[in-house]
Amino acid sequence: MTKPFNLLVLSLLCLLTFTLLVQSKTGKDMPTTTQTSDSKRIIIAQKHAVSTLDPAVATDTGSIRLIANIFEGLVRFKPGTAQIEPCLATSWKVSEDGLIYTFDLRRGVSFHDGIALDASAVQASVQKQIANRPKDATTYSDFVYAPLEKIKIIDQYTIEFHLKYPYAPLLNNLAMPMAAPIVSPATSHLPTDKLGAHPAGTGPFSYAGQEENGILLKANLDYWNDPPPTEEILFISEPAAEQRVQKLLSGQIDIALDLTFAQTAQLRFQGYPVLRDTGLDIGYLGFYTDREPFNQAAVRQAVVCSINHQEILENLWPQETRPAHGPLPPSVLGYNTKLTQVKYEPDKSAQLLQEAGFDKGLSFTLITYTEPRPYSPGGGKVLAEALAKSLAGHNITVKVQAYPWQQFKQALTRREGDAFLYGWISDNGDPDNFLSTLLAENQINNGLNITRYHGKALETLLASGRRTADSETRQQIYHQAQQIINQDAPWLILNHSLHHAATSPQIQGFILSPTDWPLLYGVAKVY
Repeated sequence: MTKPFNLLVLSLLCLLTFTLLVQSKTGKDMPTTTQTSDSKRIIIAQKHAVSTLDPAVATDTGSIRLIANIFEGLVRFKPGTAQIEPCLATSWKVSEDGLIYTFDLRRGVSFHDGIALDASAVQASVQKQIANRPKDATTYSDFVYAPLEKIKIIDQYTIEFHLKYPYAPLLNNLAMPMAAPIVSPATSHLPTDKLGAHPAGTGPFSYAGQEENGILLKANLDYWNDPPPTEEILFISEPAAEQRVQKLLSGQIDIALDLTFAQTAQLRFQGYPVLRDTGLDIGYLGFYTDREPFNQAAVRQAVVCSINHQEILENLWPQETRPAHGPLPPSVLGYNTKLTQVKYEPDKSAQLLQEAGFDKGLSFTLITYTEPRPYSPGGGKVLAEALAKSLAGHNITVKVQAYPWQQFKQALTRREGDAFLYGWISDNGDPDNFLSTLLAENQINNGLNITRYHGKALETLLASGRRTADSETRQQIYHQAQQIINQDAPWLILNHSLHHAATSPQIQGFILSPTDWPLLYGVAKVY
């Protein structure tokens, strides 16, 4: 669950106390209830621009955040979690062979243009998403509907999804704001590039046009649930984080997204509620397991047990990232703090290297990226150099080769170096999207399994996890899979990103989510 936090670094505490004393002398007092003039409107500032309001083509965070509140899918992520809950479908059942998903649709739902939701509208929406896929590019619809064979209408409010093969992550796919939301049948005749100008979903807010430097959403008074408590929400784009902070302090905005820990700590000391949540991502050190020197598990283990990654990350970016226990973030099915990776045991490293024939030490090249990433806020080069410095104390010499992001991805394709720093940002929050995508044998040729690690036992478990609909059984499967992965050490999962935000004291009901697209239905401004 997302919740306010009070973990502060002592040195930052002192600095902020001094800052507050200075600000109190310059007239910057505690926020008052008169700072924001319009109680019917909530203004949200994010660093991202908005490129489209069409779920079929949206890939950027700025657009997805609006789409998630304009459109809805058959299911959705429960706010603050990566758990699935009903939305436009009130219930569903899965056939025994896992090939048919039967959805019971919610009655009395209308799109923003007044058209009623029914099974034919769902079918038309999905068919539009699939039909509009460009031939020369991969889109989210390729991912969402990859297992789909056909859609069958049973009656006005019952629809079946028939799959080509059992695929347990389907519900997570259908909860995403990209490609999965149900759009109005009235937009079926519009080209994809025009749909974004006429967005009509069933969500709690509808598109009301552009205003100032932002996009205005208005409450859907005909929403199938109670109308939202807020009449208007204005999303503005403000790339500079300090400007978002200042606008919150001056009452120009009500919610500031995409902040750092230091910025939220500053705001917290001035009476502003702050929030933090762990992202659906991983940053990791990967090894090319199909060639020397890392084709030996003992050599990989020697490197991993020489790295105190928690200490390194706390020194680099305290409170900006979350050190990882393993390959799954906390909100993902199968996460278990008892399933730890190879532990930091520097004394064991020399023994492992000696047994592997590297008694005189080990040298390897580590390639990385220069730019910041969500899981690496200071950039990969800084992290790589910190890892190299740590390993140097254990008779392991690391040459760091850093590239700009696009050049780095090309270097990965060429398989330069011996190891690499990389990361993965999940779309659907399912364990399959981490473990199968990054470690399954069939992901080697497409370049996602960069380590080229695979094994029969792991393959069997990953295939079972993908086919099994029961969540309890899946959880046990992924626990077993992690035990194998942790022992063989094809990678060292370093950390997850942290999302930070702050609101005015008048805001109630705002919840951050690991998905990083907050649902705003229950948000209100109260005086």
